[in-house]
Amino acid sequence: MKEKKIYIVGSGAIGKALAVFLQQENKEVVLVRGSVDNIPDTEETITVVGKDNTFQQRIMTTTFKGLQTINGIVLITVKAFANMEIANKLKEKEGDFSIVLLQNGLHVERPYQEFDKVYRCVLFSTSQVTGDNEVTFKSVSSSPVGNLQGTNDGLDDLIDKINTQYFRFHDEPDITRQIWTKVIANCAFNSICPLLETDNGIFVRNSEAAQLARNVIEECVSLANRQGIDIDVDTIEKNLMLISHRSEGQLISTYVDILNNRRTEIENLNLEVSRMAEELGVPETVTQTRLLGELVRIKSAIKLI
Repeated sequence: MKEKKIYIVGSGAIGKALAVFLQQENKEVVLVRGSVDNIPDTEETITVVGKDNTFQQRIMTTTFKGLQTINGIVLITVKAFANMEIANKLKEKEGDFSIVLLQNGLHVERPYQEFDKVYRCVLFSTSQVTGDNEVTFKSVSSSPVGNLQGTNDGLDDLIDKINTQYFRFHDEPDITRQIWTKVIANCAFNSICPLLETDNGIFVRNSEAAQLARNVIEECVSLANRQGIDIDVDTIEKNLMLISHRSEGQLISTYVDILNNRRTEIENLNLEVSRMAEELGVPETVTQTRLLGELVRIKSAIKLI
């Protein structure tokens, strides 16, 4: 039986790293540029630098225009603000495929509601572009994948096809809880670090920054609990401090986006938390989270001008 083809939409750091690891294990991989259609198909040599090893593979790269049909697994690694555009392009394609969203943020799956097989993945790996077709990669732990409705039938087969030795995935029945846990940490990292113009290690070095992060965590956990999500402040704060310690010296993606004059994901983090609070009629419960998000949005807009 022929293996399902794996299409990775997004040629950023995570997409390139995943493509290399999949190709290394003889999976049939195609890297799809999500936002452009006028570039010819190419085969690119991509290098991934890990902690102990360096990996290199030739990866076929195309665009949606170059795909007549899509049969297999579609892994979405673009920034979440591009999801509506990507979903519309996928609707135009014939074939049978599952979609896995490897993205940060709340409700990033909304543009894909018309598709039958859509899964969320919470990434516990980091990757950063360091040169032309070169990225660094670090895996913290296996990344959970699940359906928001909790119906994970058949997911084992999908995970078996995308799982690799260095970029690992596993089935998660309660993916919503995992999403919220990651989002809350991101609301602190992706707002405080860019505004202070510093690296992820700030929370272990500076008690005032750590207290501000705890304030954000407390606000977000309160909102999550209102939604019936069973998470607690101390667990998330402990995890945030662990990540801060392990990634000291590394810049959070939102700060990198601002430095490179690119749009950020803050709309799907702090500002989406704020929108939810307003929808529930409790906007005052996330005051600091919203303010930090708005400041990042303004900072990003100033850089984009």
